[in-house]
Amino acid sequence: MDHNNRSGLSRRLVAVMMAALLHAPLVAHAQDQQMVAEIASSGVEIPQADCKAGPEASLSWAVISDTTASSGTALEHTRSASTEKTEALAVCRSAALEDGDISLRFKALAGANEVGGLALRMVTPNDYYLVKIDALRDRALLLLVRNGAAEEIVGVDADVTSEAWHTLAVRARDDQFTVYLDGVWIFTGFDKTLSRGRIALWAEPGSTTRFDRITMGPVPKSPLWRR
Repeated sequence: MDHNNRSGLSRRLVAVMMAALLHAPLVAHAQDQQMVAEIASSGVEIPQADCKAGPEASLSWAVISDTTASSGTALEHTRSASTEKTEALAVCRSAALEDGDISLRFKALAGANEVGGLALRMVTPNDYYLVKIDALRDRALLLLVRNGAAEEIVGVDADVTSEAWHTLAVRARDDQFTVYLDGVWIFTGFDKTLSRGRIALWAEPGSTTRFDRITMGPVPKSPLWRR
């Protein structure tokens, strides 16, 4: 093979590799969106009234009218209640989870804290996993809370804006937690400390956060799965 033929072949190979690299993110994004749609559509919606706080935080949670919510109402945590503990939880009493798909919409209103999240496999109000989304710091984290103390498992940067609805989807399978934000995979974390428990909506005292369309369902036997 002469020099010109080799050069031409090299250029074609480079072009094919560049096209593949440029195409890969588009394929991945489409798969992520399909996964999130599967998680949301396969689950059963949990009524907002089924997610309730304990006595110390009950005055901070209320179902309110919100025309931007999918149902016209949202479950809101307000920034009042000086008697709240470090975290405010609205436990979804009808829901228990081992392996499962969970999806919800949340909106953090502008303020001193702009944080919302999902607690899962909750054994007690002091023992659970927490997927925490911080709009003020543009961070997304998976935490293990034991005896009220939080330990970070995974933490990544995430583009989160306040005053806007975001969709959070989680697939929990054995020791693996795959997390999507607004249709995009953001991380997969691993931990096997807790195996089963309830789910809860989570907010920080000092924040005003709204939640909407909470769904939960089993992990499909043959899931669309790439992470």
